[in-house]
Amino acid sequence: MTTETLKPHVEKAVFGFGIINPLTAIPQLYQVWVFKHVAGLSMITLSGALLMALLWTLYGVLGRQTVIWVTSIAWVAMNGLTLLGVALFT
Repeated sequence: MTTETLKPHVEKAVFGFGIINPLTAIPQLYQVWVFKHVAGLSMITLSGALLMALLWTLYGVLGRQTVIWVTSIAWVAMNGLTLLGVALFT
């Protein structure tokens, strides 16, 4: 397989897993928002993750790379909601 024939398959896989991966944060969001359990969550770590997701989103938008900005915006939402919950319930 050449790079050109492999590339679309890799892009589809990255996009698919990129959408699924942020969903792994749902159990944590559930703990934060339903039970208000924020022990052990660091605002510094969450802020860094949110900043990095924002930068990746901007990079994807500016570079017109849909796979990057769509998956990154999902992480912006997950990290932002988690950070907000930690800020409210600490």
